[in-house]
Amino acid sequence: MTKVLSISAILLTFIFCAGAQAQTETQQPYFQQYVVENGDTLYLMSIDELKIVAMPKFKNRREWKNYSRMVYNLPRVYPYAQAAKSKLAEMDARFAKITGKRQRKEYIKEVEKEMTDRYKSALKKLTLSQGKMLIKLINRQTETTVYQIVKEMKGGLSAFFWQSVAGIFGASLKYRYDKNGDDAILEKLVNIYEYGDYNELYTQVFGMGMEEHTKMLQKNRKKKQSKTAR
Repeated sequence: MTKVLSISAILLTFIFCAGAQAQTETQQPYFQQYVVENGDTLYLMSIDELKIVAMPKFKNRREWKNYSRMVYNLPRVYPYAQAAKSKLAEMDARFAKITGKRQRKEYIKEVEKEMTDRYKSALKKLTLSQGKMLIKLINRQTETTVYQIVKEMKGGLSAFFWQSVAGIFGASLKYRYDKNGDDAILEKLVNIYEYGDYNELYTQVFGMGMEEHTKMLQKNRKKKQSKTAR
């Protein structure tokens, strides 16, 4: 009982000191809400909601490392897959109104230039693991493979070329998303992302939110670059 009272005394001291400090700094009165129950004074304070997102169990450090990499990559890649889905739907609607081959080719060139100007610089910065994930997610979002998209837009020879390039890096433009098999964990991450709880999961994994974590990584990267330049 004495221990509980001593802890309560410490908390009350902190509350009142904080209130006194706030009043001194802002010159405004500080009021702490409280209730009295059975002779005891209970001070009321609000705290931010804390969400705990379920994570899979890991057999070893390697599995945890792979999972954390996926958690890191998804929010940086998924928006591109969503953009691909939106653009393909727009193109399908436009193709329904265009009958001539020449007009279709001209329209494809317009779209290619638009997408290149908007995304090329960002996509070039993707890592190998992010590129592989993007191929999977595009198939998930569009229900067609990246290879088929390239083939329809650029022709079979071009599709074969890009498939060969992807193969050098251990990827495949023909990859088909399997939400109940190899991509089961990724599917759960996508669902968490779409449900709106991804920042909570990201914080559980990395100890901070995505925005804060990104800033920290950028700061560390600049430090390394400055050291290398010396």
